[in-house]
Amino acid sequence: MIKDDRTERLTFMSELQDEAQGSPEDTSVLYENEEFQQYTEEALRPGGLELTRKALKIAAFPVGSRLLDIGCGCGKTTEFLALEYGMEALGIDISAELIAKAKARNSTLNVQVGSVYDLPYANDAIDGVLTECVFTLFEDKPLALEQIRRVLAPGGKLIISDLYIRENAQAFSQLPMVTCINGITSQDVVCQEVAGAGFKLKEWHDETSVYKGFLAGLIMNYGSISAFWESLLGSCDKACTVQQNIKNVKIGYYLSVWEKE
Repeated sequence: MIKDDRTERLTFMSELQDEAQGSPEDTSVLYENEEFQQYTEEALRPGGLELTRKALKIAAFPVGSRLLDIGCGCGKTTEFLALEYGMEALGIDISAELIAKAKARNSTLNVQVGSVYDLPYANDAIDGVLTECVFTLFEDKPLALEQIRRVLAPGGKLIISDLYIRENAQAFSQLPMVTCINGITSQDVVCQEVAGAGFKLKEWHDETSVYKGFLAGLIMNYGSISAFWESLLGSCDKACTVQQNIKNVKIGYYLSVWEKE
């Protein structure tokens, strides 16, 4: 019965992922936008590698640890872990386009197309998992966390950095594109979800200053936040919809490190 239920959930999540990866006319995917990739230097998130460096200092992985970057995108972090930290770095991402770019830049990277809902790794095989600005994208967080916990070794660390709602934690309609703003929740909800999946919180850091700096850079690069959204969505109306949906929500950014119990 449990197996059948999990199979149904995997099928459902696969269908959702197919929808998210639909044609450009149907859905805009922020991370596959060339200009956004160039702006973030392919790190695709606020804080970039400096925030990753801070997370690694907290987690204190020994050299040679086997680390998995979920939502590895263009492979920037995976490469960083291997070259600068001497880790056995693995990466997985749902986007075949981004994985192709990662391999084109560095053919030695151990990255592959795959899903967090069915991780292709053995039980207890990973020392640490990184989910940087992708946790909010998980449509089924319990299943994603179940898979992450399964592959982590006893005492393994989970790093999560992402957007969260600091104030006015009210629901808002989904934005007309695939971005980590969809699915943001409060700190309390994040902690309940992750702790409920069998993880113990080691440290939580508010990194909203990093997010504000990221936004300031977007404004300098595009001229305004409205221009940024319009460049991605190709429509002033859609850009206005995005801003209308998030204007009453105070968004922040956080870095958290968890340990498998």
